[in-house]
Amino acid sequence: MEMEKYIEKGLMAFVPVYLDMKGNSTILYTFSSGKIEVYKSIRTFLNGLGKYFLLDLKQSNKYYGELLGSNNGVPIPFNKDNIFIPVKVRRPISKNDGSLGYINIKYIEKVVEEDGQGIVYLKSNIKIKSLNTTKTIEKHIREGHIVGKFYEEKHGTIYEIDDFYSQSDKPATKGDIALLRQEILSIRETLH
Repeated sequence: MEMEKYIEKGLMAFVPVYLDMKGNSTILYTFSSGKIEVYKSIRTFLNGLGKYFLLDLKQSNKYYGELLGSNNGVPIPFNKDNIFIPVKVRRPISKNDGSLGYINIKYIEKVVEEDGQGIVYLKSNIKIKSLNTTKTIEKHIREGHIVGKFYEEKHGTIYEIDDFYSQSDKPATKGDIALLRQEILSIRETLH
C-alpha cells in the first residue's frame, strides 16, 4: 500500500506544488526519506490519507471545529501520532489549486518569521515557507495539541497533562475553554 509506505517513513508534511509536465502535485516530506514527489493533487492525497486512516474528513472538521469554536484551519487527527495542521503555502492560480499544506505537529521544531512570512522548521532540517504569520501558525499548533487531547480522550488513550504551573501565566484560548468544558461534562456524567 502506497499510503502505508509514507506513514512508515514518518510523514512530516505534505504541500501542494505545480510541477512542469505533471500539473498539480504534492510534495511529501518524510523523516526517513526526505522529499518525495507524488503526482496527485493535494486534495486527492488528503482524501487518500483519510481513507487509509478510515477518517471522514468532513465529519472530523465539523466535530473538532465545533469543539474549538472555529471552522477555519481545523487540525486533522488521523491518529494520536499523526495530527496535521493546515498552513497556507501558496496563492492558488486557478479554481482547483490547493493553497494549504499540512504539517504533522510532532515534527515541528520551531516557527520563525522571515520577511513577513512564517517559516516552519521541521526535524531533518526541513523548512516550509508559509503565507501565514507566525501568530497564525502558532495558534494552529496550539489547536493541534488541543485536538490531540480530545482525540486521545475520545479514543481512550491515556495522555499526560501539561504541568499546570508552567502554563498558568498564559491566557486561555477558545480551545482551552472547550477542553475544560468537555472535561467538566465528562466528570458530571460520571457523578450521575
